[in-house]
Amino acid sequence: MKDPHAPAPHPHSPDKIRLHAFKAPDEPGLCAEFLREHRKVLTDIGVNEIVATENPWVSDPNCYVIVALHEEHGMVGGIRLQLAAPGVNLPMTDIIEKTFPQVHQAMDALLPWGNGEVCGLWAAHRYLGKGVPTLLSKAVTTISVAAGARRMVCFVAHYTQKYPAKNGFIVMEDVGDHGFFPSYPIPRITTIAMVNPDTMLLEHASSEQRLSIYSLRLRPEQTRMERFGNTELEVEYKMRINANVHDLYAYRQIAAQRLQATG
Repeated sequence: MKDPHAPAPHPHSPDKIRLHAFKAPDEPGLCAEFLREHRKVLTDIGVNEIVATENPWVSDPNCYVIVALHEEHGMVGGIRLQLAAPGVNLPMTDIIEKTFPQVHQAMDALLPWGNGEVCGLWAAHRYLGKGVPTLLSKAVTTISVAAGARRMVCFVAHYTQKYPAKNGFIVMEDVGDHGFFPSYPIPRITTIAMVNPDTMLLEHASSEQRLSIYSLRLRPEQTRMERFGNTELEVEYKMRINANVHDLYAYRQIAAQRLQATG
């Protein structure tokens, strides 16, 4: 029976989600759920022909995954960062080389600085309009430097170009038709190759987004309010991907100073 003296819930209390970053092999259960949900989204929009039947990234230590988790709706979004390695193609390279073999030269030029591909962005239709793609795009840019990707590329549909652009990605004009690939994967979609030329400085990111990313890099585990239009979310960020002694010591010092300042 409900306690009549219990305080009434705040009528405008924000919804809550958690963004959790991890190396793919460390969380096989979450990777399996990522695949199921991503496949469902692609099938719903009619591009099920590009759903991979094999997914070696789930056991690849060079693959980082970020998922958005909701207490009621479950996993409502995801994104991956696949690090480049000599002799191993990034996913977008395998796609582009079929029509533009010179893509290998463009990718090789980025490799010395540490390159990675942002891929597999999806948001569940049951949780649309909450800003999940924006949050995931920011989160993957946040972990890029710690993961070893001082450069990043992505291959995105025209209607999702705004997400990487906000975080410092620009069109790769040296591949395809000045970076554009019309009618891929289906006639009504144009796909665009993009690159983030410096994930540390983020010179092409919006100033607001740059400051938010720097904050998350300084304190990779934090909870903050995020607003998207009239929607407000309480987001718990769990962005720590490397737990070496120096990182943990620095984080503890920052956490202690923050507690002292707010206590």
